[in-house]
Amino acid sequence: MRGMQTGTFMQRIGLLCLAFISAVIAVSALAQQREARLALIIGNAAYPDASTPLTSTIEDARSVAQEFRRLGFDVDLKENLGKSDMQRAIDALTGKISSGSTVLFYFAGYGLQVARQTYLMPTNAQVWTEADVRRDGTNLEELVAGFHRKGAKVKIVLIDAARRNPFERRFRTAPAGLAALEAPDNTLAMFSAAPGKLIVERSSANSPFASELLKELRSPNTTADELFNRVRIGVSRASNNEQIPWVSSSLIAEFSFGGSSKTSTTDTQTRVAGSGNTSLTQEREWLLKSKDTFKECADCPEMVLVPAGEFMMGSPDSEAERYAQEGPQRRVKITRSFALGKLKVTRDQFEAFVRETNYSTGDRCYTIEGGRVEERAGRSFRNPGFAQEGNHPAVCLNWDDARAYLAWLTKKTGKLYRLPSESEWEYAARAGTTTPFWWGASIATDQANYDGSTVYGGGSKGDNRQKTVPADNFKPNAWGLYQVHGNAFEWVEDCWNDSYSNAPADDSVMLSGNCTRHARRAGAWNYPAATLRSAYRDSRPATTRASNTGLRVARTVSQ
Repeated sequence: MRGMQTGTFMQRIGLLCLAFISAVIAVSALAQQREARLALIIGNAAYPDASTPLTSTIEDARSVAQEFRRLGFDVDLKENLGKSDMQRAIDALTGKISSGSTVLFYFAGYGLQVARQTYLMPTNAQVWTEADVRRDGTNLEELVAGFHRKGAKVKIVLIDAARRNPFERRFRTAPAGLAALEAPDNTLAMFSAAPGKLIVERSSANSPFASELLKELRSPNTTADELFNRVRIGVSRASNNEQIPWVSSSLIAEFSFGGSSKTSTTDTQTRVAGSGNTSLTQEREWLLKSKDTFKECADCPEMVLVPAGEFMMGSPDSEAERYAQEGPQRRVKITRSFALGKLKVTRDQFEAFVRETNYSTGDRCYTIEGGRVEERAGRSFRNPGFAQEGNHPAVCLNWDDARAYLAWLTKKTGKLYRLPSESEWEYAARAGTTTPFWWGASIATDQANYDGSTVYGGGSKGDNRQKTVPADNFKPNAWGLYQVHGNAFEWVEDCWNDSYSNAPADDSVMLSGNCTRHARRAGAWNYPAATLRSAYRDSRPATTRASNTGLRVARTVSQ
């Protein structure tokens, strides 16, 4: 009897051990399943409707696939896919996804935007209308949403498709580029160009986008957000700021392509950079809220976060003293938050750049002296024809000077500083208002610096200061931005167009038109009151320096 009990006990112990081992194996298998790292890489080049095949997309896809295999991804590489093959490849990837998976999708080829959504085109697409795009193309938002529904924890999207598409010429007068991605939580997306922008196809083994991506993927101990930011800066530098990739992140954990990730525990008090000498971490960027401020180096401008939203751009026909170039008025969507300088760039801030880089701003500037406007020798931002202090806005800066300053800020901080687009500028200046000025319909010289001998909207005459004043004079608008009306004009990125007839309906930059000239906004110390309105716009040649023109910086943020 005792032997039988001993045998039964040992059997139970054996079964328990077997159950424990099975459980360990099951847990281990489940952990491996949850940590699955899946990738679909597609390179399309042979489009019959294109005059010549794309030169680098196949090699880009192969190189990227090889690099992600090295990083431990289960990679499916596909080339020159028609519609049905492309859908089968996507279905196969989606079928592998389980809860907790990391999914990466890379596409190099042609893409099109329809109704603010991006469609990736198969090689056999037959497109003559926007309806054909929807029929033959793969909707990127729906694709990523499918990954999310299947339980993918992290979604990584890499799109190199912002090319002038041969199909577009059939039904559009101007190319529309790609649309911003409205992605679900825990998605990190990077496009080779900003929404609405196109890249120039180059005859090289790898595209600039793929080249920088491959280089950064080999950098150790880098989070995906940091890596994408480096790619963006690298492509921008390599293209002389002609191509600037766009990054959008909704990650709630640090993710590394090398395999490590951790949940963010940053306290919300880190929303604003406190030291004034440190570039924002990715976590701090995520936590920024509307009107939050930050400063990323001692000599850097203080920045304000501007929220995404919509507004009516331009002036209505009923607005007094409007110009035809301010219309037609249209609704514009600002698709993503961005940061804008709290103040115009000051003399001290620009001086720091010149001192550190030995940059030359020349010695000629259009100034007003003796009642005459002339381009005079011996004039520059240090001597614009009137006395200034270090906290006044820097003037006598041309568009190229502004871009050089921004390139310095970008290199110094590792973040993408740039000029705002016209739509971003007007949206931020209005700060949710529709009146000629953010405070109302009239203007007085205790609200802004302009030629006070002129009046607008029933206001009265006032001071005519005939020079700049400190950049923080007067009250800021509702979003914390100073002097969006007056004191000094501000360069924006856009090429000049004398109307909004073909202007984008989002925050894109106009890269067509007269690109020897660029738009200015805000009005200035020597201009009449009517030119300080939110809708007022004019232009100057990119090489012109004038004692009433400076800049305000913008910065792309990842949110």
